[in-house]
Amino acid sequence: MSTATFSHSAHFLSTVREIFASWFDSRATPARPLTRFEEAEQLRAMADDVAQSDPAFAQDLYAAADRHELA
Repeated sequence: MSTATFSHSAHFLSTVREIFASWFDSRATPARPLTRFEEAEQLRAMADDVAQSDPAFAQDLYAAADRHELA
């Protein structure tokens, strides 16, 4: 494969990637920002995941979720 062929194919693939990216971006609906409650619930879910392996860290996450929700 010559360098010129590689350069053209790389440019072609880059162009195709940009076309698909712009197409998917234009079709995506913008995500709404999460509420404080939803963010706190995500943090509590993370705490649930680590509660068995690291209970102290899970307690810290629960406390952070509570502080964030009430702030």
